[in-house]
Amino acid sequence: MFLTAWPKPAFLFGNAFTQLYYVLLKQAVMDIFNGFVLGGIHIDGKTIEATLCLAVVMVMLRLELFRRAVNGRPGELQPSADKYKKLLRECAPEAIGSLTCLVLVIILRSRGDTIGDSLDGHSREAWEAIKMQWPLLMTADTLLAIQVMLRLVVVLSALLRSGGAGQSPLLDECAALWCAGALAKCLSLNRSQAYWLEGPVGGMLPTMLEALLVPLLFLLGQRALFRSAGTMVLVVVLIGMFAQRNTLQFAEESEANILFTAVHCFEFLSAIIYAGRTMLLDNDGQFHLAFTHFVMVVQQSLAAYFWLQAFEGETDVNGLGLGIKAIQFSCLGQLCAYLAAATLHAASWFTDDTPVHVNI
Repeated sequence: MFLTAWPKPAFLFGNAFTQLYYVLLKQAVMDIFNGFVLGGIHIDGKTIEATLCLAVVMVMLRLELFRRAVNGRPGELQPSADKYKKLLRECAPEAIGSLTCLVLVIILRSRGDTIGDSLDGHSREAWEAIKMQWPLLMTADTLLAIQVMLRLVVVLSALLRSGGAGQSPLLDECAALWCAGALAKCLSLNRSQAYWLEGPVGGMLPTMLEALLVPLLFLLGQRALFRSAGTMVLVVVLIGMFAQRNTLQFAEESEANILFTAVHCFEFLSAIIYAGRTMLLDNDGQFHLAFTHFVMVVQQSLAAYFWLQAFEGETDVNGLGLGIKAIQFSCLGQLCAYLAAATLHAASWFTDDTPVHVNI
């Protein structure tokens, strides 16, 4: 009876292998959510979890929009295909500009380390540690350099297409606030080189691009600047008061630290207005805006990742008040605003524009 009650060897090994499989699977999932390094970029568990949740939401939204398109407008999938074809045709200049920026980054990165030999002992050790953390990009500043390039492409696209029919969410108040932020950024870079970007794509190039954004954004937002000059002055005063009480400690010059916090405050307000204008304006038929919404999400994702990862665990960068948390909150708020605007624009593609006639 004892022998018959004892499990058979095959069942015993099968159960053992099953338990081992679940243990290894559980360990693999835990390792993934504890973070990993991809291309020299460390991705922590919170970032993975947020990305998975965002992916699920976007997939569900896409399925729901497609279901409504099929059920609400039977037989009209061909016009949707025509929309995508027209999108590719109209966004060709913007796509070429983005591809040019990518090629430029690759060329500059392929030159290798161009500043390591000019550093002294302690600075060289710190530089080597940074390169080990970011072997693909060489430094996290490359993310912000790519962001500046993409912003220039978007602003040029909005400026060249501003004379056509319809309106872009980048115009007027949005551009005016962004222009104020770009001007504050230039003043901060002029006051201190501590905020200059380093690495193969850093130095003078992103600084010149930041300066080029100021007149371009002024052209896009000049109507709002002249129409609501009093309101803009009030916004500048309030942001100045906030920036004085919440600063970083990157530069020895306090003015540069204050101006840098003000930059992100202006950009945060600009992103909020961008989302509001997307919701209120009629953007039907403006296919190039799909590119604008997409790139605005991408460029802000780079900045959000930089400020959440590059200084993780470092407390010596904090100055007054919230310190680096003010920058992080601003970047995350901008990303949420641009994601909301992109979602609203994507949903408008599936709305039925056919007028409804009611017999009374």
